[in-house]
Amino acid sequence: MTTTAEDPITEQPTDEPTIDVELPTTPTSRAARARARTPKPPGNRRTRVTVRRFGLLSVFKFALIFSVCMMVVVWLALMLIFFALQAAGVVDSFNNLLGCVINAKTEGTKGCVAASIDGVRLFTTLFGVGLVMAAASAILWTFIALIYNLIADIVGGVEVVLAEKRA
Repeated sequence: MTTTAEDPITEQPTDEPTIDVELPTTPTSRAARARARTPKPPGNRRTRVTVRRFGLLSVFKFALIFSVCMMVVVWLALMLIFFALQAAGVVDSFNNLLGCVINAKTEGTKGCVAASIDGVRLFTTLFGVGLVMAAASAILWTFIALIYNLIADIVGGVEVVLAEKRA
């Protein structure tokens, strides 16, 4: 039994689950029957979509999460490079060289006092700067989305063609 929006519902709901199956209707026109008989070729299906607006809050959330993830990846990569250079002795050599350049008033290498690079302090500072840069990047992406929305109101948006390859 099919009920339309105009027909009143006369049956009382039951607790038993019902299975509703719609049978395909037979095409009535000759062209519809011809289309039903011939299968579609296995080609590409294309659709044109116009991007008119970006939700600013969703752009901000995505940009913030993406920027923080990228900041953590770069921070960890720099930390691994620093630890590898420290294990190879490059950091100590650089500390000695930096100490000799800073304390160049004394003659010879006997007066050089090695400078110290504190890795914990360095990477704590880098982490804080990275968080500030991630927040600034998210704000910048949101501002760019706002500019796009304003321009799309005038121009009409960007048209994108989506293609699906059929097997």
